[in-house]
Amino acid sequence: MGVHGFQEYIEKHCPGAVVPVELQKLARGSIVGGGRQGPPQSPLRLLVDAENCLHRLYGGFYTDWVSGGQWNHMLGYLAALSKACFHGNIELLVCFNGALEKGRLHEWVKRQVNERQTAQQIISHVQNKGTPPPKVWFLPPVCMAHCIRLALLKFRVGVVQSMEDHHLEVMALCRESGVHGLVAYDSDYALCNIPCYFSAHALKLSRNGKSLTTSQYLMHEVARQLDLNPNRFVVFASLLGNHILPDEDLAAFHWSLLGPEHPLASLKVRAHQLVLPPCDVVIKAVADYVRNIPDIADLEAVAKDIFKHSQTCTDDKVLRFKKAVEYYSVARSSSHFPPQL
Repeated sequence: MGVHGFQEYIEKHCPGAVVPVELQKLARGSIVGGGRQGPPQSPLRLLVDAENCLHRLYGGFYTDWVSGGQWNHMLGYLAALSKACFHGNIELLVCFNGALEKGRLHEWVKRQVNERQTAQQIISHVQNKGTPPPKVWFLPPVCMAHCIRLALLKFRVGVVQSMEDHHLEVMALCRESGVHGLVAYDSDYALCNIPCYFSAHALKLSRNGKSLTTSQYLMHEVARQLDLNPNRFVVFASLLGNHILPDEDLAAFHWSLLGPEHPLASLKVRAHQLVLPPCDVVIKAVADYVRNIPDIADLEAVAKDIFKHSQTCTDDKVLRFKKAVEYYSVARSSSHFPPQL
């Protein structure tokens, strides 16, 4: 979906918006990307979304994962990570996804299909070549989240679990528990006003266990490069395609933004199948559209313009558009139920 591609769009098309940071230096009060300044009075508290960070907490893409993983290797890595955080004045709180989110079940189904295809590629590669599969095919061993949770408890790292809506609960925890930043990899967080947002995929512990580095996303710089007021990110996220209003319902709108003269217009219909524009093209076009909306509070007028090319179930799409705006509004500004210990 379009909103899921926003994270990758930032990394590829927003130079200067992704900066490397060493978390120990940040904890000591260094000025990095608008982060905390001056000597800290307390540890640097970071919330880690385990949903996006399992492979990093596991220890990275090493070859033993293909045969089921190694408990001792994972324990060794997490021991080194917790030690580095303790000596570096960093306090981690790791949030696991325990929510059964019915609204995101179609996303889960798509992930399972993709993972099954990847598993088939892995098995075929091992059978035919007898070598470890490429790192990009990494699939977490079964029950890895539960194993990591037990290991983190062993090393006295804080652990919580979401119960109803994982994303909303993570963002509520960011605002209500006094954490200084979020370590994750999800476009919903990038669009929802997180004070300091760090990359879970770039999180790396040095071999000597003394340096913990990652990348920080500077969302004010992203907003500047998109020329889009962050106050309009709620409507922007709703119109990219998300779990409430998916790409398929916005396809006609997205193609209308490109116009018939766009070089990609000929791809709109291919063999009577719905074809979606490339994600980076959609993001730029939607940002231009949202920037020029006269009144973003008038959702009826916005919805009427968005779905004027739609042929079916317009009322349902308008309702889901409003629900998407409400969802991202809550995510950006309001409190929500906290995760459970």
